[in-house]
Amino acid sequence: MMNTTVIQKDALQRIKAIHKLSEGYNRTLSTDHSLKLIELIKEHAQEIQQLHKECNGHYLTETGDLVMLCFELLLEKQASIDEIMNKCFKRYETKLSRLLQEVAE
Repeated sequence: MMNTTVIQKDALQRIKAIHKLSEGYNRTLSTDHSLKLIELIKEHAQEIQQLHKECNGHYLTETGDLVMLCFELLLEKQASIDEIMNKCFKRYETKLSRLLQEVAE
């Protein structure tokens, strides 16, 4: 499979700028940024589940927030969003193809 650019340069710069703001804010609270991001990821996942259950379309915006938090966590550990996402694309393609093949047998 081919490697693709997942995040365009201008979007990546915005994500990095948001991450810097987030990191700065959490520093003022003397909070470990990685742990705070993980906490927020869990909270957003629960909120998405609840909003979806209520048929409240705002869960889509909250899903975008969750994606942003996940991108921030990757940047926090100096990981390339493109590299990680391409790795995940391959993993999902392989796993889902295998599962579909198993169901068909």
